[in-house]
Amino acid sequence: MSRSRTLTLFLLGSLSFQPLSAQLTTQRKLTLDDLYRMRDVSDPQVSPDGEWVAYTVSALDVAKDRVDKDVWMTSWDGQKQLRLTTSRSSERSPRWSPDGRYLAFLSDRDDSHEVSQVWLLNRAGGEAERLTDFPGGVSQYTWAPDGKQLALIVSDPDPDSAKVSTDTAQRTHRPIVIDRYQFKKDETGYLDTRRDHLYLFDLAARRGVVLTPGAYNEQAPAWSPDGRSIAFVSKRRPDFDRTDNWDLYVVEARAGASPRQLTTFEGPDMDPDWGSRPPSWSPDSRAIAYVQGGPLKLIYYAGQKLAVVPASGGPSRVITPRSIGTSFHQPGHPMESRFCSCWRMIV
Repeated sequence: MSRSRTLTLFLLGSLSFQPLSAQLTTQRKLTLDDLYRMRDVSDPQVSPDGEWVAYTVSALDVAKDRVDKDVWMTSWDGQKQLRLTTSRSSERSPRWSPDGRYLAFLSDRDDSHEVSQVWLLNRAGGEAERLTDFPGGVSQYTWAPDGKQLALIVSDPDPDSAKVSTDTAQRTHRPIVIDRYQFKKDETGYLDTRRDHLYLFDLAARRGVVLTPGAYNEQAPAWSPDGRSIAFVSKRRPDFDRTDNWDLYVVEARAGASPRQLTTFEGPDMDPDWGSRPPSWSPDSRAIAYVQGGPLKLIYYAGQKLAVVPASGGPSRVITPRSIGTSFHQPGHPMESRFCSCWRMIV
């Protein structure tokens, strides 16, 4: 008899031999209150030494009608679980420093503009320390290989955020002017001229400089292993609202550097709507693996393929004979580990 068959019979036997009274008292109808008590665990991040896993736990606050997300940490063997944040604001995107001494996260706690900033938590103990203070907030970030810098995606500030009435403490807003093709987005609202830019942030100086100014949006930054360059995705073309043709770019990690476009495929490459996972550099920093989409006319019904492009420029090479599906690029999906370790099979 197989092990799975034996386990199934054991579980059924355990249930059937319970007293009827015990079965009746432990069973009841599902209520809305039960749904409110459910927790959502997401975004697992393994520490550099492999001993701990940081993650987030989301809980619904019924009284305040909002979701509260906190950062937790568990030992690899599952014997210890530690709650690391307990503030009234939500914390998300935990990321380990390369040496494992610190754990950073995003939160809008104590921010006058109510936007997310980067916070730093020392594993040795103590309160979390706020690192950034951008009026527009930080939406994504990643550690440099040496742990001395961060690559950030920083939003332009809201022009209305500084206009506060002194007598009513109410924000005053200008009329909404629609002058772009895509003027509204789910969970965001009306879109304007604000953009998301790539910044380089120095931890010692507590200072950030913009690497990609201009009228475009950048997403999914990824450091090269040698720490010299940062890859990202963008639609750096006129009237980008009218296309889903995302491309892969790379820029040197220094102020004043000019981004270089790496992919020219007439379709989406590393579309941010597929998930928040960034492109993957080869260990020698000479190539970048990424997910290539299908024809634009098929929109999100098109399959995706794994491709590789030289970091110095040149034609891309598709290395998967078949489409791998949109779910391939969702964080936490089983295929994600294959994407992160794909260089083992490419070489």
